[in-house]
Amino acid sequence: MIKIRKLIKNLIFFILGIVASGIFAFFMMTVFANSSNTVEIPYLIGEDKKVAVSSLEELNLIPNIVGNGEKVLYTDPEPGTKVKEGHHVIVQLREMNTLKIPDLIGIPSGVAQQFLSEYNIAYEIRNQLTYTPEENDVVLNMSPTPGNNYSGEKVILYVGEYEGSNQ
Repeated sequence: MIKIRKLIKNLIFFILGIVASGIFAFFMMTVFANSSNTVEIPYLIGEDKKVAVSSLEELNLIPNIVGNGEKVLYTDPEPGTKVKEGHHVIVQLREMNTLKIPDLIGIPSGVAQQFLSEYNIAYEIRNQLTYTPEENDVVLNMSPTPGNNYSGEKVILYVGEYEGSNQ
């Protein structure tokens, strides 16, 4: 009988110890996670690669460069978003040849529109029905096709519009 009481007592203390250490660990993680400063992602669209990287590093952010080229197409998180210092920021680069149509297929429509506006390229949005949620509000096709010479014509962006399943 005494052994059973001792066993129950030890088991209760063990469980209380686990709960107490869990609360302590949660408290420590909360304190350390909230101790870093919050910064705002700067507007870097259209900037040179070197300027973008140095701007992010000055704010103690970690730039992750994606793509080829010397001009910033977009950043993720978007400009104006508040993040903690040490946060990774994706910097999407594209080579913008002023005589060629840029490849914007697969890019969110808002980013594509912003990019075209930055380079004063006239554009038109046309919705294209899609049954794939991931294609909603994404450029699915464009005319003229990417890589063709640009001669001032209006670029047409075909943007996915998700309509749910076809069942």
